[in-house]
Amino acid sequence: MDNRKKEFLENRRSSKKKPEKKTEYERRRTHEEVEQIKKDLINYAKTSWGKEWIYHNLQIGRPFRMQRGIDYANDEKRIDNISITKGQIFATVQGTAPTPYRVKINFDTIEDESWKKIIQKLSKQPLNLIKLLEGILPLEFIKSFEEIGQEIFPNALNGLDASCSCPDKAIPCKHIASVILYLSRVIDFNPFLLLELRGKPKNELLEDLSLKTFKEDNKRYNLTTDSKNLSSKISVPKISDLNYENMKKESNALNFNIKKPGRILEIIENIGNPYDVENKSFEIVLKRIYFKVSNSTYKMSL
Repeated sequence: MDNRKKEFLENRRSSKKKPEKKTEYERRRTHEEVEQIKKDLINYAKTSWGKEWIYHNLQIGRPFRMQRGIDYANDEKRIDNISITKGQIFATVQGTAPTPYRVKINFDTIEDESWKKIIQKLSKQPLNLIKLLEGILPLEFIKSFEEIGQEIFPNALNGLDASCSCPDKAIPCKHIASVILYLSRVIDFNPFLLLELRGKPKNELLEDLSLKTFKEDNKRYNLTTDSKNLSSKISVPKISDLNYENMKKESNALNFNIKKPGRILEIIENIGNPYDVENKSFEIVLKRIYFKVSNSTYKMSL
């Protein structure tokens, strides 16, 4: 090698500054920042099941990327066009580029045979189903999945099957993280979303449970369950529209939280008329009875 070239390369190598080692104080500060980000990340959701959703999907995320994800999720104008189907989430996230980035997150769905076993277990848990219809995900409901070797929460420990059109190729990037965080607060109010992603939309679950519960009656009276009023659409509201002040506080103590009846009778709308009742008068009478009972119970609780 030419001496001049050799000397040039040696001078170039020596001119490169070695990264300065962090002081003990700087290392401690970085550690504290990382731990705070982890806490903020999990606590972004308000319920135990919302926190589990975040943990299972973002535990592999790098802390400072996740901090940016929190910032993006807090800015509602950034996240739009959310579409939820069996095993997939799609959304657009406005980043630094003029055109929003496209985010797609895929999840494994539970096979039909496993769902049959789950339905078998859930059919024996009417109280847990009622809680689910009221927006609460009971621990016993989660255990029903675990008992047959399935999980209600997708687990990304070995990697998250997701993509984003942004230049950052890390999975999850801040845009993917922001979508997962944003949906955690929707899951706080609507845990049915978890079942949709695992392959069982709300309408299918309720119909399967009705068929299981009323199987003997249907056979005896040759009746069919009424699934016309069951909605398959899962709405994804703006986070600002969600009222956390009225959310039940989790507690091991026995407590009651009776809400004033509104115009929409959620349980009646979700369950529908028993059997295949076509008579509208029956439906009107049933709703009036339910409303009177609910209203009387509310007044007694005051």
